[in-house]
Amino acid sequence: MKINLKHFAVYAAIFSLLLNFTACPNSSASGGSGGEGTESKVDAGDFEIASTSVEMARNMAIGWNLGNTLDAGAGDTQWTQGLNTETAWGMPKTTKEMISKVKDAGFKTIRIPVSWHDHITEGTNYTIDSAWMARVKEVVDYAYSQNMCVIINIHHDNFSISDLNGNDSKYGFALSDDTAIKEKSKSFIEKVWTQIATSFASYDKRLVFEVLNEPRDIGGEFANTKGLTNNSEWWTNSSDLVAVITEYEKTAIDAIRAVEGNEDRFIMVPGYAASGADLSMLALYKMPKDSASDKLILSTHAYSPYQFAMSNTEDTVFGSDDKESLDSIFSYLKTNYTDKGIGVVMGEASASDKNNLPERIKWTEYYFAKAHDAKIPVVLWDNMVTVEKGGDIERGECHGYFDRNNLSWYFPTMIDAMMSAVYGEN
Repeated sequence: MKINLKHFAVYAAIFSLLLNFTACPNSSASGGSGGEGTESKVDAGDFEIASTSVEMARNMAIGWNLGNTLDAGAGDTQWTQGLNTETAWGMPKTTKEMISKVKDAGFKTIRIPVSWHDHITEGTNYTIDSAWMARVKEVVDYAYSQNMCVIINIHHDNFSISDLNGNDSKYGFALSDDTAIKEKSKSFIEKVWTQIATSFASYDKRLVFEVLNEPRDIGGEFANTKGLTNNSEWWTNSSDLVAVITEYEKTAIDAIRAVEGNEDRFIMVPGYAASGADLSMLALYKMPKDSASDKLILSTHAYSPYQFAMSNTEDTVFGSDDKESLDSIFSYLKTNYTDKGIGVVMGEASASDKNNLPERIKWTEYYFAKAHDAKIPVVLWDNMVTVEKGGDIERGECHGYFDRNNLSWYFPTMIDAMMSAVYGEN
């Protein structure tokens, strides 16, 4: 049989295209165990800025947290601690290549948690160390060069009442109804956000500000002082305490809007502890007023269901009751926020590694699909800790996904499942 080489080349090209269209969108050599393959690659395109909060959140699609990095601290020493804090919690120094790899996996959004209190050079105006601000901008620019949406916040600057009470060398904020504590807290929030807004004034609306992270009564001191029953650092039924959060957020928003270039930037605001799982507590929260129209986005976190996603190894199976729990969370957020024209971002979520990868994949498929249906992007928390790398399986804090040292994914099948839930199989 005589073969026409010209025709053969055409047929080969067509066959190659068919393979590309029919294959799974993610290239992973891993099966169900994880760790066998290292690649997860999806061309999800660039982030597109939207005009409304719901559209903006939906366009974020799926995100990744640069956890335990710019939010880390080197200890209790006051005044500036320098750039060494970036690696204080065991993370390597962030590189452009890391962020590029995250984008290549399909993530459209990167959340960069930042702590500022360790980088204050004088306490009257809460002046931020210029070298630290420059480093934050450098990391933001890594993501900007990839055309990603970027979220930055003030992350671990929440302290207990006793930490701030009468201590002029301690910088940050605390939830309290005490006038002196509130004024000190609001001064820190206002001055820090004024500096951040000024430094990033020229950045377009791909940059989103999250004014607080998981604001809460550290150590439960407010609850103890007020004799609040069953209240703790992570849970409250005090509407008065939750109202303080709204007041602090209003201070931050006004400071941001006062800086030219930030008049209509999107801003994320959390309720108590940023909880998206405790619906009775979230119901106490009232979003602050904003001079801009439809530019506030609710910030929530949900390592849920807690016993499966965060607690010890007693619960390692993702079952029907876990699905019902997630149904309740996303139904509430959809009904009370997105359906009412208020954007929502699930800024932190993960299921801790308990040597149960097949069950975690089931969790991933369900969680990310439910969030996507509610127009809520999920931003994966990543602290680079896995059981295989020495993490304590009983602590529920093994939330490692991306090996930044080797630019590879620990559990590529989980990442593939996330992408399929958000973008579809093809």
